[in-house]
Amino acid sequence: MNYFTKENLLSSLEKSTNFLELKYNEESSVIISEYGGRPLGIFPKEGCYSLLWISPNLNDKITKRNREIGGDRYWISPERTFFFRKPKRWRKWSCPEGLDPAEYKIKEHTSNCCILHTPLWIENHFSKEVYKGEIIRSIKLINEPIATDISYCGIEIIEDCTLNKPNLKVNGWNLANVISGGPNNPGTVLIPTKKNPRPLSYIKDIPINRLNIINNHVEFKIDVNKVYKLAIRPEDIDFSNNAKIGYFLKIPNSDEYGFLLKISNDIPTTQNECFDVAKNVPNSEIGVIQSYNSKSKKKSNLMYGEIELQLNMFKTKKNQSHGIAKHQLLAYIGKKKEIINVIEIYMGIKNPEIF
Repeated sequence: MNYFTKENLLSSLEKSTNFLELKYNEESSVIISEYGGRPLGIFPKEGCYSLLWISPNLNDKITKRNREIGGDRYWISPERTFFFRKPKRWRKWSCPEGLDPAEYKIKEHTSNCCILHTPLWIENHFSKEVYKGEIIRSIKLINEPIATDISYCGIEIIEDCTLNKPNLKVNGWNLANVISGGPNNPGTVLIPTKKNPRPLSYIKDIPINRLNIINNHVEFKIDVNKVYKLAIRPEDIDFSNNAKIGYFLKIPNSDEYGFLLKISNDIPTTQNECFDVAKNVPNSEIGVIQSYNSKSKKKSNLMYGEIELQLNMFKTKKNQSHGIAKHQLLAYIGKKKEIINVIEIYMGIKNPEIF
């Protein structure tokens, strides 16, 4: 199963974990998974596929306490410090289990919001120190920021994280998994920028046929066929535009199109506020808006792309490091012309060169 309808997802979660459905209206809703503490599926209309990617092996992943279930998750960066067990050589990548999937519990909920909480532990692989703390994710449905007549669902997430050591140079990190139609139906990441942006390649150089650098934005192909990661420097971000990164895709097995959008101003505005260095050029500049294209080992089970935000750097408070940030995730489904219009309304991008 490459794509999940709401019914598919609910059926799977009933066997695996507690969950909530936050209903925006009779047609649109968001499914919150207690396991992993995240929005897992988002459905702008009845009968559609989730625009957030969900693992085809969801039950098995949860049973084995694997973090790779999909959805919209919260991590802590820099990646080199916390995810590479041999950080000096960039070797032995492993997601810290105390961060993801962690031990989230649904602490409070109503029909349109919920609060997820987990204790947190994470190791600094340079210093071998273990930091402990907590993560609180507050999620609520929000009305459309700009009214359209298109099928819509949207949420606001407040990320609140505390670590038990002061003066840590870390950022919050939000990553949303997105679906792809594979090489024959790729998706397009869209990032509005200032003029003449200089995007960064974070793993290896991104080929010219996967990247469009245009006057006021950057476009990146998501086809889950080869591993690449794009990043945008804070110096290239147009902070007058709240929309930071979007994802456009022809919905597989459909004549409709989808669009996911991340909105936030709680991201680093300068190089010295962000610490997530690039693997291929660790001494170069840093990007704070990022997008990842994975590789599918089995083409029958397509993997995911990601749209990512590096969030506000942590600040010291009461002898602890504390990070808090707010962002929104908006989802639309409609005809191609309708979705292109939504992209222009939010991002100021006219006639994008869709992959």
